[in-house]
Amino acid sequence: MRKGRILFVLLAVFGPLRILGQVLPLGQWQSHFSYRSARQVVDAGSRVYCASYNGLFSVNTENGETRALSKADGLSNTGIGAMGYLPSSKLLMLAYRSGTIDFVYLNERSEPDQIETWDLLNDTQGLPADKAIRRIVFRENLAYIATGFGVLVLDTQLRQVEETYRYIGPNGAQVAVSDLAFSEDSLFVITNQGLLTTSMHDGVNRQYFGNWKAVTSPGSISSIAFFSGAVHAAVPGKGILKYEKGAWKIVYNSSASGLRILDAGDLLTITMGNTILALDPRYVAQTFNSPLFGNVASGIRKGSNAFWLADQKNGLVTNQFSDFKSVSPAQADTTISPRADSTITDLNGLSWTRLPETSGAGILVSNADGSRKKVLSTSVGTGTLPASKINSLALDQDGYVWFASAKGVGYFIPDGVLEATRVDAILPIYGQRRLFNNEECTAIAVEPGNRKWVGTRTGLYLFNADGTELVRKFTSADSPLPLDVIRALRFEAETGLLFVDTPAGMVSYQSDAKGASESITRITIFPNPIRPGYSGNVGISGLTGQSTVKITDLAGRLVYEAHSEGGLASWNLNDYTGRRVRAGIYIVFVVSADGAEQQAGKLAIIN
Repeated sequence: MRKGRILFVLLAVFGPLRILGQVLPLGQWQSHFSYRSARQVVDAGSRVYCASYNGLFSVNTENGETRALSKADGLSNTGIGAMGYLPSSKLLMLAYRSGTIDFVYLNERSEPDQIETWDLLNDTQGLPADKAIRRIVFRENLAYIATGFGVLVLDTQLRQVEETYRYIGPNGAQVAVSDLAFSEDSLFVITNQGLLTTSMHDGVNRQYFGNWKAVTSPGSISSIAFFSGAVHAAVPGKGILKYEKGAWKIVYNSSASGLRILDAGDLLTITMGNTILALDPRYVAQTFNSPLFGNVASGIRKGSNAFWLADQKNGLVTNQFSDFKSVSPAQADTTISPRADSTITDLNGLSWTRLPETSGAGILVSNADGSRKKVLSTSVGTGTLPASKINSLALDQDGYVWFASAKGVGYFIPDGVLEATRVDAILPIYGQRRLFNNEECTAIAVEPGNRKWVGTRTGLYLFNADGTELVRKFTSADSPLPLDVIRALRFEAETGLLFVDTPAGMVSYQSDAKGASESITRITIFPNPIRPGYSGNVGISGLTGQSTVKITDLAGRLVYEAHSEGGLASWNLNDYTGRRVRAGIYIVFVVSADGAEQQAGKLAIIN
């Protein structure tokens, strides 16, 4: 029987199965980057790609639909420094500030179809620490890449470096290259040693500095481009100049300090920061203005007068559909602010505040009116903290006060803390030593099921309720975390989302824990039905705390049993032997912890 008929029969026999949504599938991530700080834009056919400081998204040029892309979609990193597109291979090159490059091959809809990562710069010894890529220009199938240590010539098909123009400055000095452009027979590069040029004729050894010549500079050049048969340069405060017969000739006067060439085709597109110019081959200027031009960093022109402009204040701006408007994805929270982990109130009404290092650090405990106070420190008997620097506080489901410090995590039992003559932190033991002994823990958050999320400078960790068992660990190498350094955490009990703030941007993770319901009146099973190819977990929500969940087949045989984390339980679709269950209908039974409430539901699995 075909899969479609199986689903039809199941629906007909058992009635409509609700296909229920969730913020994210369990165990999945989403990014919360700012798309307003747009830096780079490239034309990739039916879609335009735009990179902000940490984010990347594309826009369908026909209907304006946007799609954000991140490590959750297969990208290797965050923080794009330069992009380039090679139409013949449908190759979108993403160069990150770290030096890593992603080769993103697009399909016929100009959407990512295959992503391959190239990390030779970080694997090569002897390169400077700054491996950021400033510019990518394609010539045939070769990518000419401007870096802080010269120009790399990369064969995009063989994925190997053809040549490196590194020591091409005066007397063979290493140069940093910020921009480059080709004339009909030469290559021009803007370096920290001035403007240099070399011949592109066969047989010329461009790796030898003697074959590079310094070009007399008309000023501090911000960008160069080949237009109307000659190389043109933008010189802030002076204007646009044309290089012809070994001399510079000014073709457009401008005193703008933000002068920069954006694009070159049949028109030369220029930004003055808050104004866009289009120069024709006779250097007649057409001016475009908009309140959305706050600080244009990059731009392209598609068609006659359709501009796509990356503005560092207002995101991606275009007049493709009407007047200029921003088409960046909707902006959401991009950081955890204000933080709620500096001061917390325990179940007895006592206030716990992490003190700044300038005042000696530690934790201040005080009653509601501030008439009674106690400072918990590293001294034995008056806190026994593992470190004086406290980065985060959290109240767990048992009423214990947990802390993340510069040397591990621990907790206090707050009952009688102001009256007690001796107060000592309880430090969990994991792996026969104190949890995160001598490792800085930067943030801590508690799930409704009382498990503990701990952020460090080496990744994100989930522990059981008392911190003695590791449930899972995430790093930037094996997850969509932008960086291993965690700056702050916030758990949203209503949705089960853990928000993770890093110096490279914020992401959220859909946990398998959620705030408990007061009663089991209606359970939600998601996704439902389970379609072929699905490899995630099934969630059952709407539960009271520590509810028992039993899943059986139609014959009543038990295939799985679990207890809820807060108001949510999850199932990995394996039976008690560890094998994935077969296609069919399964019954989900839920019983509250006290046995007083019960609910049942159906789950369809299609293999």
